[in-house]
Amino acid sequence: MHNILKSTYRNFIRKPATNLINLLGLTVSLALVIILSVYSYSELTTDNYHINGDRVYLFSKENNAIYSPAVLKDQIDLSVPDVEASVRMAAMWQAPVFQAGNHEPLTSDMVFADRDFFNLFTYHAVEGNIENALNEPMTIVLSKNLAGLLFGPEPALGKTLKVNNNHYLTVSAVLEEPEANTVLSFSSLANNETRKIVNPNGDEFKEWGWNNFQTFVLLKEGCDPVETAKTISSLFPDSQPIDKSQGKLIPLQKLYFTPSWVAGNKYLISGDKRKVMILVMVAGLVLIIALVNFINISSSQWLEKIKQTGVLKVIGAGQTAILRNTLAEAFILFLASLILAILFVLLFFPLISRFTGIHFNPFLLYKPSFLVVALSGTFILSLVFSIIPALRISSSKATDNLKKAIEKGRSKPVARGILVTTQFVIAIVLIAFTVLVQKQVNFSSSDLGFNQENIVGLKLTPQLNSQKEVLKKLLQENSTVNQISFSQYFPGTDMSHWTTSQGGEGEKKQYNFDTFNADAAFLEMTGLQLTRGRFFSDDLATDDNKMVVNETFVREHKLENPVGIKLVMGFDVDAGLSEIIGVVKDFHYKSFNQPIGSLIIQNKPTASWCLVNLRTADFLTLHNTIEEIKSKASGVSPDFPVEISFFDQAVEDLYKSELQFRRTFTLFAGCAVLICCLGILAMSLFACQRRIKEIGVRKVNGAKVSEILTMLNKDFVKWVAIAFLVATPIAYYASHKWLESFAYKTELSWWIFALAGLLALGIALLTVSWQSWRAATRNPVEALRYE
Repeated sequence: MHNILKSTYRNFIRKPATNLINLLGLTVSLALVIILSVYSYSELTTDNYHINGDRVYLFSKENNAIYSPAVLKDQIDLSVPDVEASVRMAAMWQAPVFQAGNHEPLTSDMVFADRDFFNLFTYHAVEGNIENALNEPMTIVLSKNLAGLLFGPEPALGKTLKVNNNHYLTVSAVLEEPEANTVLSFSSLANNETRKIVNPNGDEFKEWGWNNFQTFVLLKEGCDPVETAKTISSLFPDSQPIDKSQGKLIPLQKLYFTPSWVAGNKYLISGDKRKVMILVMVAGLVLIIALVNFINISSSQWLEKIKQTGVLKVIGAGQTAILRNTLAEAFILFLASLILAILFVLLFFPLISRFTGIHFNPFLLYKPSFLVVALSGTFILSLVFSIIPALRISSSKATDNLKKAIEKGRSKPVARGILVTTQFVIAIVLIAFTVLVQKQVNFSSSDLGFNQENIVGLKLTPQLNSQKEVLKKLLQENSTVNQISFSQYFPGTDMSHWTTSQGGEGEKKQYNFDTFNADAAFLEMTGLQLTRGRFFSDDLATDDNKMVVNETFVREHKLENPVGIKLVMGFDVDAGLSEIIGVVKDFHYKSFNQPIGSLIIQNKPTASWCLVNLRTADFLTLHNTIEEIKSKASGVSPDFPVEISFFDQAVEDLYKSELQFRRTFTLFAGCAVLICCLGILAMSLFACQRRIKEIGVRKVNGAKVSEILTMLNKDFVKWVAIAFLVATPIAYYASHKWLESFAYKTELSWWIFALAGLLALGIALLTVSWQSWRAATRNPVEALRYE
């Protein structure tokens, strides 16, 4: 073993440039493979750690809607024998404010659930007994992080917590952070009896019309989820306007990759399986490029080590020993690359995570299973990609080695050309896809249909909500404040989805739509455009309870003249009708990736945000104005922390995942192109060294530098041209399939592929021209003396 290590070291320092290129390429590629493999494993095994996770389902009643009434659970418990336990979950509409003792109040989330929650989902308590943590009303379960923020290092169990300055809850347990990725995201949990006191909401626990909950069920062993879903759907009374045939049970372990179901929900997070698989594919392509580099560089070095192998055979080295040494050298190189890759990941992953948004548990790298897979994969790769050269070296005759006859008999470098062309194909596909991703993200945020500049949102606390007019007068005292509007809408926040019917005599037509409240100033502030009718007016008292719809509402419900139509906007038909008085042009009130839905804007006083439009001013003036807004809001609402958000930043946050994907893909695609360049550089070094005598002879005979450059570079140009022809249809197909997932997509322009080909050609020429120029301008006497 000592001799093998010494031989490997000597061979490495004999050609340091090409060997460093080989080592660097393998290290970077293996680091990316490790990062994306562990990340994809974490994503694809979301919620697999729950003990009963394979029997837990979320009920969806129709059209992939996951909201259901609270009374559904009562009926399931009575009438569905296949269900072992059921749990209703719902979050507070507005995040509550917590305060522990004399500590500063802070805003966090709060989710309500039934007492069987911990029978469905696996959590561990660091304080308290998890089995009865949700049994009593007015108790609360905290996450370890939130408990630390509220109580510091002291134990939180049994202590009292003030919520929204008017309710007191006792901490019944503190939860350890989940051991793996999960779709559930919450910092505090209370039972539904507590919800009735802390967050009362009409008759939501008695009436079928209040669809405010998600209903999870734990099926008994061996029960069919399809048949159980039909049984649950049949529990809805005929008075409910739903299609009972569409009821389904969504497996918990598949819920994470169903964003159309959980989008906009406060405590259910979602992922994008398409993006995960694309990044896994990129990791595989990066590894292929590095392996092509290894094959090309190793084969080049093999031709240079023919004589050395012949000497070893003459002094008695057997075929088995030479084969073992050759394979061992390759394995040592791969093993060194793996060790460096793991160190690279551990050192730089926090930086990569901040840049790309990729998160995973780094402790997965220390698991024996990971080490076994990593070492096995390294051994297999080194064996597969070095066995053929090793067999050829070890089986050749010593006399042929010493005379380099084996080199003379080698085939034309067709295989090397195919391998390099493969690298360029991958590079062109990745460059084209990178350009398309940039183009799609820019398109998504280009024109959303409303103004988002110079608007800040002040989140209304209970005290601010009850004194909106006082707040408005105080804010208008500042000359930088242009307009003020009270609304339920703010980009990225939850939005209500209603189903209602048309009032009056005759057939009762059903309407499904998103909705939020806004006042008369909302139209002008956001720059929405009216296409029919009018918007709300503060001068008309009769405008209370009036509505404005968008164009999609008119189109989806096939309304020729929507103005004047009256809808039942409540659970009691006799409570009154709301009239449509106008139509606004469609705007992207949700993410650009989601289709614009039917929307109703209602003129009601209930609001969640105070939107403040500021006049254009210098940075210092704007900063002082925002500080003044905070100060005046704190004066009106001293018991709650003041939260201010920027409208344009909130819009950008809607596309946070797309921006992160763009950065991630660009980074990894850039690494792939870099490794490709390193391989091309190594190939150009080898080509120039192999043709030193030929270059010297040509120069002695009068060849120009430009002719030498053309001779050395023409093969690379030919390989890029062939690669472009192969890569273009591949890149077009992949790009077209990726764009299909977007509701609104950019144009797949021809220049994207032309630009990718030109960039690949430019990168190749820049990479090889430096070495080619050195070889072409070298003194021919030195070249001939070298030979």
